[in-house]
Amino acid sequence: MLRSYIRAGSGVAFALAVLELALRPLSTPNLPPIAEPRADSIGSLAVETRQLEEGIGTSHFSLAGARLTGNAAIPDAATIVILGDSHVVAREISDDETMGAWVERLARKDLHLVNVRQYGWRGASPPQYLLVANDVLARWNPAQVVVVLDGDDLGADPLNRRFPRMRILPNDSVEIVSDPEHTKPSGTDHYSTLATLARIRWQQVVERAPKSVRYWLNARVERRGPQPDAAEIAVVPRAEVKALARAFGSRLLIVYTADVRATGGEKTDSGEERLLDACAAQQVRCISMRSLMLAARRNGIVVRGFSTTTLGVGHLNAKGHELVGRTIWSELSRQDARYSSKLAKQ
Repeated sequence: MLRSYIRAGSGVAFALAVLELALRPLSTPNLPPIAEPRADSIGSLAVETRQLEEGIGTSHFSLAGARLTGNAAIPDAATIVILGDSHVVAREISDDETMGAWVERLARKDLHLVNVRQYGWRGASPPQYLLVANDVLARWNPAQVVVVLDGDDLGADPLNRRFPRMRILPNDSVEIVSDPEHTKPSGTDHYSTLATLARIRWQQVVERAPKSVRYWLNARVERRGPQPDAAEIAVVPRAEVKALARAFGSRLLIVYTADVRATGGEKTDSGEERLLDACAAQQVRCISMRSLMLAARRNGIVVRGFSTTTLGVGHLNAKGHELVGRTIWSELSRQDARYSSKLAKQ
């Protein structure tokens, strides 16, 4: 009997080892480094990560967490900084498919000398971009700062979801709320790819479980604060636009990545309307991708979803990044003649 148990255990261990080795070329146990713009530099060593949760992607990051574009940097060129959440982390696609890579290529094709630095934080919202604003400006003195937003950024999430959060004060001013436990997320994960994938799948299951089940499991999927009321949520887009405009000034461009799926999505949502109204009131350049995404869909292009996931759902795919990148460069080169002239002289 003991020998049977030993043989069975050895067989299971061998099978797990084989599975681990088979998964390693497709998925790495390490996560990308946490983005820290103040410590970033062009030409630093690159960190490679691979994933198969959405499609199969290989991505590269600087040691300070900048999502690389796959294009060679140009010394002393003007810098465009793109800030966002996991859409900018973009582990699902290759370096040269990211929105920043498209901006870089299109700008250089138009004979403008441009480097793009992309910084993304998974699950982040505008308080994170406000937190690093001074670091971004001091490190790069960027010609433009592009902030990529989605629907979650215009509701309760910036107020009560992941840290840093924000508190809206009188006159729509914003106060950043840091993690009271002062914990800093790590850029590393399990040493085992198999364990990493199992943990991710378990988190996905727990996140979809009823609240009572999550409590019974004692799962810290996320630590939400009190739910804000409708009136407070309605102020979020206006407060965010004002704060971002104060932080980045005239170099700011806000891009809203609407949730356009394989069907539906034609109607502008309330958060988007408030965002566009706030941008107009504050004279901040702001683009909603909704109409462009709908036009792409009419031409047979769905900008979200991957071969291994539901079409139209999830992160931007390669076509989505191309559409956003082309739109960003079109807006920057068209709207700001001084900016184009500055680049042309480089």
